[in-house]
Amino acid sequence: MYKQILRSIADVGVFGSISLILFFTVFCLVLIRVVTTKKSHIQKMSNLPLDNSMIN
Repeated sequence: MYKQILRSIADVGVFGSISLILFFTVFCLVLIRVVTTKKSHIQKMSNLPLDNSMIN
């Protein structure tokens, strides 16, 4: 049933290719962001839930 629906949509291959490229691009950008993040920033963010200075 799903194959028949997908066959009836014109240029469905183009949408699949675009979505794959978009996913791969976002994945690579997030990976680069994670790798290049400074360890001091990661440590600061990891301590935020335990930081009581924001509580009045």
